[in-house]
Amino acid sequence: MKKIIVLLMVVFSVLSFADGEITGKRIQVRGVAKREIAPNSAKIGLVIQTENESLDKAGAENSQILERYKKLLAQTGTKYNKISSTGYSTYESYNWDTVIENKGKKEYKTKLSVEVGSISLDALKNFMSVLANEKIYSLNRNKNGTYVFYIESQEATNKIAYQNAMAKFNEIQQKLGRAGISQNLVKISGYDNKEISLEKQVNKKKNIQVVSHKLEIETRDLKNLGNIINLASSLGIGTTGQIDYDIDNKQQLENELYENAYKEALKKAQVILGKTDLNLKNPVTITDKSNGVIQPYYDYNYNYYNEANYATNMMQLKKSDKEIIDNATRRNIVISPKKLNISKTVYIEFEMD
Repeated sequence: MKKIIVLLMVVFSVLSFADGEITGKRIQVRGVAKREIAPNSAKIGLVIQTENESLDKAGAENSQILERYKKLLAQTGTKYNKISSTGYSTYESYNWDTVIENKGKKEYKTKLSVEVGSISLDALKNFMSVLANEKIYSLNRNKNGTYVFYIESQEATNKIAYQNAMAKFNEIQQKLGRAGISQNLVKISGYDNKEISLEKQVNKKKNIQVVSHKLEIETRDLKNLGNIINLASSLGIGTTGQIDYDIDNKQQLENELYENAYKEALKKAQVILGKTDLNLKNPVTITDKSNGVIQPYYDYNYNYYNEANYATNMMQLKKSDKEIIDNATRRNIVISPKKLNISKTVYIEFEMD
């Protein structure tokens, strides 16, 4: 009688263990399976951007850069499955060109220093009026009471500039004489002649046609991911900084993980019941507590980012293949493919007898 009572207490009591629980004549256990998986393939986004006043030329240059890129990948032994076009757009923009106007042109400037002797205060008003009418507004007074102003003339030749300056001096001298200032007080005290360049740099707006070609390179050669980016950068091809990874046979991996999780749960149930006289029967319920299914994933690193640069495109295309490859080698980006940690968690309820 005592044995029967003890057995009933075992069957109808609730026994709790670390990863399982016995309730009545059922036991629920948890099974977890984890795995770190390396990717099998990767995709890298690229952008080739070209600019030209002619849309046709911009498009041709864009294609030329892509073909050169493919050639360099082959020469460096970098394998890829395919390069796909994901977007192609054209639009008009503008930039500012610095141009030189009047290139090579020059003129000559003659500058006469005119000194006027001491004049009375009454004559000073007339003196200033004559200079103002001649658009001469700068006047210096020396310590000795004399005044100095300047006559300038700029012309295509030295001779004409000098002649015009002298003609202006004679005209002013006569006008001052009529204003009551003796012409003997007005004389040339200095002379200078110099060459003046008419060249000047100006910014001019120039309309340009832009071709932007977005591409995606897919590869299973994961040891050369860095070289894909290094070569692109050396040609001025833009990269997004993001690498999209994918794993083969995702469904098969899912199944294996679920199988391992089930086996772990079953083993736990057997260990727990090993402490009793009960036996397991078939599962009653299986509950999946996993977070989603295996999906493609990505890795982002700013070191992988490179802005599309048309100036670099055109400059690098003029270089030899060896020079471009050497430049790519110096960038020395080495990429270790990001692995994916995945897990499956199941709760299984077994009947017992």
